[in-house]
Amino acid sequence: MYPYINLEKTGKQIQKYMDENGYRVQDIQDYLGLSCKQSIYKWLKGKSLPNLEHLCALSYLFHCTLDDLVVTQMNYYMIKETICQYTLGDY
Repeated sequence: MYPYINLEKTGKQIQKYMDENGYRVQDIQDYLGLSCKQSIYKWLKGKSLPNLEHLCALSYLFHCTLDDLVVTQMNYYMIKETICQYTLGDY
């Protein structure tokens, strides 16, 4: 069991950092050397994620860590089932 990346919240987080730093989609496109803006719009809408290289570059640009940029979550019910499974298995 491990956390998963929440695409929608990560997109909102990227948008937040863009807004705080005054960057537009065009600025991010130029900074990352992307041929089109479509990828960035997909990130912001939570349809996809930047690759690891782009995430690192964005964290550098925004002066934040990858943990600040990427929103992870754990499924509560999966955690509860796993804890119960191990607790019951110990007896």
